[in-house]
Amino acid sequence: MAIENVMMMNVVGKINYVDRFAKDIFLFNDIQIVDAMNEIDTGRFTLPVCEENIGELLGFAQLVPGENMVDEKIFVQKVQKLNELYDNKLTLDTKALSKKEYDLGEILEKADRFQNYLDTEFENLGKAREELKRVNTSIEAYEYIKNIDVKMEDLNNMEYFTYTIGSVSKDNAARLKSIYNTVTSIVFHVGDTSQNEEVFMIISPKDFEVETNRILKALNFKLVEGYDDAYIKAPGDILADLGLEKVKLEKTISENETLLEKHRNENKVEAEEVFNVLTLYANLNIIKKYMAFSEENFYFSGWVSKKDRAALEKIAAQYDNMIVMFTDPDAANKPPTKMKNNWVFRPFETLVKMYGVPAYNELDPTPFLSITYLFCFGYMFGDVGQGLVLLLAGYIFGKRGVELGHVIARMACSSIIFGFIYGSIFGNESILPTLWVRPFENINTVLLTAVVLGVVMLFVAYLYSIINKLRAGDIKEGLFGKNGIAGFVLYISILLCALCATGIIPGGSAFTPFLAVLAVALVILVLLREPIANTIRKRKLYDTSAGDYYVESGFELFEMLLAMLSNTLSFIRVGAFALTHVGLFMAFETLATMVGGGFGGVIVLIIGNVLIIVLEGLIDFIQCLRLQFYELFSKYYTGDGEEFVPLSSEIRNTL
Repeated sequence: MAIENVMMMNVVGKINYVDRFAKDIFLFNDIQIVDAMNEIDTGRFTLPVCEENIGELLGFAQLVPGENMVDEKIFVQKVQKLNELYDNKLTLDTKALSKKEYDLGEILEKADRFQNYLDTEFENLGKAREELKRVNTSIEAYEYIKNIDVKMEDLNNMEYFTYTIGSVSKDNAARLKSIYNTVTSIVFHVGDTSQNEEVFMIISPKDFEVETNRILKALNFKLVEGYDDAYIKAPGDILADLGLEKVKLEKTISENETLLEKHRNENKVEAEEVFNVLTLYANLNIIKKYMAFSEENFYFSGWVSKKDRAALEKIAAQYDNMIVMFTDPDAANKPPTKMKNNWVFRPFETLVKMYGVPAYNELDPTPFLSITYLFCFGYMFGDVGQGLVLLLAGYIFGKRGVELGHVIARMACSSIIFGFIYGSIFGNESILPTLWVRPFENINTVLLTAVVLGVVMLFVAYLYSIINKLRAGDIKEGLFGKNGIAGFVLYISILLCALCATGIIPGGSAFTPFLAVLAVALVILVLLREPIANTIRKRKLYDTSAGDYYVESGFELFEMLLAMLSNTLSFIRVGAFALTHVGLFMAFETLATMVGGGFGGVIVLIIGNVLIIVLEGLIDFIQCLRLQFYELFSKYYTGDGEEFVPLSSEIRNTL
């Protein structure tokens, strides 16, 4: 449950091994490839100066970027075409690739043979489908005027009049009807579109065609597509002809689909093999684009996990005279962030990334966010039955590949647990016993507990902030900042001062003056954090002018004190929403009683539960997110890192 340690791997190998090595890297996958040419130009890709490396060192003087030497487009085009022929149902099988070597020339010949073999059938099928689409469009168009007993040839060849058929929205249709008397045209309403628009036929004198078009343009008049001058009969007869044409096309399409499917199945095994190999070579060329090349060697760079070092050294050991170097990240070479969380917390990485990816030297906030998010949601939305519904919804979404579905499933589990704690199932509190309190019967307890637990969360947020800042070497903010040690102790002292002064801590009034003095001293310490930190680091007292610093810091102090109060009280909303959850069901329970109970009452309660699950569930989700982002993340999390991108994702994005 942390950010995984990564290191830079630089490789120099003989150029005749490049395809085999690139394949091994592709199959290994868990590497973020980096532009080797850039690493060499910036001096981060270095080789030990010794006699054994003289050839590789001399190669630095004649390097060519991989982008200038390879081109994956030919493979990508063939892969896309082959997959298109199989309705995009072919998938890459990396296990098959790792077990066998292939002759690229033979594979390319097979690809061309497949393309020539199936392309004609596929093209004919595509043409037939396009023609059927055109016929359907024409049928829809002529349906609007099927009752007109006039040949289209006569309409199209009118000497003094012109016509147009199109649609407008309901609002614009009303406007058109309101100006019938002022329009120098005859307007017929002929139907409605599937988009809930009204269709009109407009007949106007040719002398007034410009004026008519101006009015129609103002009404956003859209021409109905599908009319063709080739059709000269009356609309009813045209529809009959189009119906016959449609039947013929559907039969042709069905026959072509059957034949194409037969040929696909006959060649499926070979097609999958060709698809695998061509996809592999497309990916290998993308990997090689990130390399640099000399006459004899290739140069490769990438970020890898420290735990994978032994496995990668084992891969490199298969190749003679291959040089592999691993270097730890430093300030000049910012590493990507590879988050490492267990299956419980992993889905919440999505929420963390909405704010930003953690920097490499930051603590991963995912575990803390996961625990507090689940607690807050369960506290606000505690119900066994409604939680089970959310669990089912989350499971379905998760199975369909929606990452948020896994988050919802975990939130639902928290809701179920708090449902048992409150003794609530589908809003009913008379079936289950309570394990703690019933929120509406213990309002003060629920609200106060929420604030107390919110304070605990803020304590942890301060600790995260202190650790993050000290790990980054920022003693100014880590020791003396508003979210550092000084700010943390100030928050505790103000909190204790308030508890003592109000008598919540028995006999605490004696400590109030001391706590007040401590708070004032800490405020001054926070105010003077820059000159103090710069004195320790033996730098100039102020990074800017003293006047600008104290004006800015003064406003920051005011904002800090206000934030301490508002951040603490913000957690009262967690308790308030727990009460709202119960109150909403009570309202629906009252409505069920008002309709006389029975079947009608059951329907009201079902509708009430649906609304609570959907609307209140969404509101509670947003409130939890708000508390994380504004009350907690704002104290300790920067989120300015760059996410580790494994090879498969990088290649997918490139393709």
